[in-house]
Amino acid sequence: MKNFKLLQGIVTSGVIATTAAMGSFVAKVQAATFTLPIEAAAKATGVDVLRDRYRLDGSGITIGVISDSFATAKTFDASGNLDTYTTNIANGYLPSGVNVLKDYAEPDAQDEGRAISQLIHAVAPEAKLAFYTGTGGVDSFSQAIQALAAAGADIIVDDIGLLPQNTPDGSSNLLDLEPPNGLINQAINSVFNQGISYITDAGNDFPDVPIYGHANNPNALTVGAVYYGNAESYSNQAYGIVIEQGQVEPFSSEGNPGSLKPDVVAPDALPISFNLAGGSRPYNDPRFFSFFGTSISAPFTAAVAALLQQANPNATPTEIYNALRNTAYNPLSGFDSRRGFGLIRGDQAILALGVQPKPTTIPEPSAAPALLCVSVLIAGLLLKRNQHKSKAIAQPSASMTLVYSRHKQLREAS
Repeated sequence: MKNFKLLQGIVTSGVIATTAAMGSFVAKVQAATFTLPIEAAAKATGVDVLRDRYRLDGSGITIGVISDSFATAKTFDASGNLDTYTTNIANGYLPSGVNVLKDYAEPDAQDEGRAISQLIHAVAPEAKLAFYTGTGGVDSFSQAIQALAAAGADIIVDDIGLLPQNTPDGSSNLLDLEPPNGLINQAINSVFNQGISYITDAGNDFPDVPIYGHANNPNALTVGAVYYGNAESYSNQAYGIVIEQGQVEPFSSEGNPGSLKPDVVAPDALPISFNLAGGSRPYNDPRFFSFFGTSISAPFTAAVAALLQQANPNATPTEIYNALRNTAYNPLSGFDSRRGFGLIRGDQAILALGVQPKPTTIPEPSAAPALLCVSVLIAGLLLKRNQHKSKAIAQPSASMTLVYSRHKQLREAS
């Protein structure tokens, strides 16, 4: 009876241990969850693979954001409640401690920088964020680039559009000169030479104005927009067409003849927590609004670049750019003036950087329970043998003869 209780205890412990092992296994390999519902975009670009198989989250990387404002506009969520940086932290849409170096607080502030940061946080939740307003013209824009670099940014992304350099009667401080001229391009070249990746949006001016200004800088990665909201399609009333997932947005700017811009395209129509500028489309999840345009495609790419940088901290901006360009998916052969080299594929780009998935540090799902079950069976057999052995010692010689005969039968049978 004592041995039976011991065996029962071992079996019970084995079941508990097996359950614990299985529970541990599930916890370690479950799919990444996102703070915003970006699953369609994540799957299309391989972000789900970077998060799940490579276990990348942006740790150790700082992303600098240049936009209009971060936390000065009065914005509202889908329920009509005030939406602020504080509520965003409470709801998990943004981390605490965003380094706001300089904000913009005029009546036309929209907090587009906060919307951009929400999306970056959804893709690379452990990346640190810094913000500097790009409003005020060329001088302020170039200062923002330099300030974010000085604050430790590994990647800088902007969605600021100024005027093309040939704009009639345009103020010189509002003209975005073609590279290599102008303060903006000089600042981009400077941070690029420091090993900082610079990512910018292609613009939303098709077919009126092709890509211009600092977006043509070869030291920047320029990003166009492809629709990847969670809905299969949407009706673009301005262009009178229905856009399916994976199609280039009809407004995404085209590159100039003979140029290699845009470099790539990335998803837009992504969710944010507030009604940006008061006219955002509802998202197919009623808790959120949709953010359309290359202004969100560029930060999505910046967040993917952060995951790649985390995976290979020694990768240079050129290596990251080339990895994204060379592995992008393009249904057309070669370079296209609207798609560039194609839709970014983080799961392919990381292989181009020479990074392999991390091996699992725990047994295969069937191995741990199997090993524990074998251990339990062995323990039970040993106890049973001990029971037989004890009986054999206590019984008279006739019993010993019976035991010997049984063993002999077993040997002959084998």
